[in-house]
Amino acid sequence: DLPKLFTYLDEEGSKSLTQEAFVRFVKSYMKVVKDTVMSSDCNVKDGKAVKRLDVNEVVEVLEGPTKEGSIGVERVRAKAMSDGVEGWLTLEGNQGSVFLVECSGLFRVVKETILTDSFELGESKEVTRRLHDTTRKLIPGEIVEVREWPRLEPNSGLRRMRCRVRSDGHIGWATSVGNQGAVFLELI
Repeated sequence: DLPKLFTYLDEEGSKSLTQEAFVRFVKSYMKVVKDTVMSSDCNVKDGKAVKRLDVNEVVEVLEGPTKEGSIGVERVRAKAMSDGVEGWLTLEGNQGSVFLVECSGLFRVVKETILTDSFELGESKEVTRRLHDTTRKLIPGEIVEVREWPRLEPNSGLRRMRCRVRSDGHIGWATSVGNQGAVFLELI
């Protein structure tokens, strides 16, 4: 029912919906399921390689799908969420290989981490320990919804994302991948 939907979308409790909040729910994302190459042109033969995408990378669909003329595959213009690079990708090859599938934007907590109010974390171990004791803990098995896709926090080397906890609606920043490669949040 519409009032429940609006309440869910109104995360700030402001009784209004910002354009940013609305757009977040209508954007389309896809996950790479087979290594592929992003190219500069919709036409496969005319395009130059722009970026290599690995399995589990996420892209935002900006345009398409569009039928490519020379080999007859469906292509989308997309932006890589990891670094913002834009280009064209094939959804499914002409031999049936699937490269991209729709992505829900849901992550499962696989290793305990914390939800903080800010993107940056304190630099000293004492500040980090204090944060760990006073913030919302995310425990393995919990599901979070992406609000801002993971990006590198330069001071700590962590990949952090803004998310909403499905079970209780808490919103904050969480570490998705540690600076040594440990995975805390896994795309589902």
